[in-house]
Amino acid sequence: MPLGLDKLERVTADVQANDLDWVEVAEGSYFKALTIHIPTNTVAYAFRMDPGAPDFPSHFHICRAMSYTTKGWFGYREGTNSVDNGMFSYEAAGSFHTPFSDCPEGFEARGIFESDSNVLLQNHEAPDPNSDVMNELCVTDFLEFAAPETHIVHADGTIAGEPHFKYDFTSGSDVFANN
Repeated sequence: MPLGLDKLERVTADVQANDLDWVEVAEGSYFKALTIHIPTNTVAYAFRMDPGAPDFPSHFHICRAMSYTTKGWFGYREGTNSVDNGMFSYEAAGSFHTPFSDCPEGFEARGIFESDSNVLLQNHEAPDPNSDVMNELCVTDFLEFAAPETHIVHADGTIAGEPHFKYDFTSGSDVFANN
C-alpha cells in the first residue's frame, strides 16, 4: 500500500514542551498539547498529575494511547500494576480504567493519542464501564489547550503554531515527486 507521500504536509517541527503552560483538565490533572494532527486524529501530549490529586476520571478508550513516564508513577484502580518512571505504556482502544497516582512527587508522562475518529476518550461518572458517560475528550478539544507554539495540522492541511522548524518542504524542489 503506498504511503501517499505526495499528499503529506511539508513541515516537520520541534516543540519545546517545557516552554508550554499546563492546562488543568480535571482537578489536579493537566495536559499540554504538543502536536495536533486533525487529518489523522492524532495528538501528542504531555500529561501531569499533582501530588495528592484525585483520580483522573474513569474513561473508556476510543483511541490507542502510548505514553512514556518521565516523572513519578501511576497505576489503574482496576489493576495492581504500577507504571514507573522510565516505563512505556500502551493503552489499547477499548480499554477502560481509572488512572491515579499516590506518588509524593506527582506524575508526568509524554504520549500520543491516535484514533479512527475525532473521539479519544469517553469519561464516565464512576469507575464502572456501565456508568453514564459524562463527556468525551476529542482531538479538537486539544485546540482549546493549544499554546501558540503547539504544532497544529488542520483538516484542510494548513499548519499553525510557532515551533522551531527542522525542515520546511514548502519551497524548493518536490522531494516526493517520484515516489
